[in-house]
Amino acid sequence: MAKKDYRRRPEHQALYNSKQWHQLKADTIRRAEGLCERCKAEGFITPGVDCHHIVPWETGRTMEEVKRLFFNPNNLRLLCIPCHIKTHQELRSHKAEQVAEKKARAADRRASWLDPNYDANKVDEDPNKTPI
Repeated sequence: MAKKDYRRRPEHQALYNSKQWHQLKADTIRRAEGLCERCKAEGFITPGVDCHHIVPWETGRTMEEVKRLFFNPNNLRLLCIPCHIKTHQELRSHKAEQVAEKKARAADRRASWLDPNYDANKVDEDPNKTPI
């Protein structure tokens, strides 16, 4: 399967590539004990892999506002891939094609983890969820 190009604008990609982001992401994973915070609240134990910005950093009008939202530890929550997709669907924060891209990216990531049974289109049926 050919990988699709999911590049962001260079100034935004620089935020994700920064040392500050990598440290903040590690701190968020540690704070959440490596578990999806949404699943945990619903009574499941699922590994968290994505840091979700509660208030989208893209809403910043200036680069200073973008950075403030992006690097705010209180604006992050750790989610598993299905919960991250579901959260954006509920928020309607992405257009249909953006959701489709995220699902494709999730499928690519899962495939790279050697899980051939994962279907990114079935976000409500996560086989990794284990009841507490």
